[in-house]
Amino acid sequence: MDALGPLDDHVAEVAATADLDESALRETLARMQSDVRSYPGVADIVLEYRRAFAYDPLVRRDGRRYFLLVPPRVWTEFAATLDASAAVVAAARAVHDRVFAEATELSPGERGDWEPLVFVAESAP
Repeated sequence: MDALGPLDDHVAEVAATADLDESALRETLARMQSDVRSYPGVADIVLEYRRAFAYDPLVRRDGRRYFLLVPPRVWTEFAATLDASAAVVAAARAVHDRVFAEATELSPGERGDWEPLVFVAESAP
C-alpha cells in the first residue's frame, strides 16, 4: 500500500523548493501517517477531533482519504513526536496544504486560523 497516498505527488517539489533532502521529508510524512494509523487509527482520531474541537474538522472524505482543518496546536503536537527538524516539519505542512487545496474548494482565506491535515487510512485487507 502506498503510505503517502495523495501526499506523494507533492513531496519532490516541496523538498526542492525548501532545499531539503526529499527522503527526509518522505520519511517524516510516512512516519506521521503510520503513527496515526496505529494509534488509534484514522477514523478514530477523526472522531476524537470531532469531540475535542468546537467545530467538525472533517472538510471532506474521499474513500480512504480524510481532509481536515485543525487548530495549529495539532501540528505542534505532531512536530513534537516526529523527531524532524523545523524545516522538515514546515515542508510536511506545505505538502498537506497543497493536497488539501487540490481536494477541497476552500480558499486559504476561508480556513481561518485552522491548518490542513490529510490522513490516509489503510485499505481493507
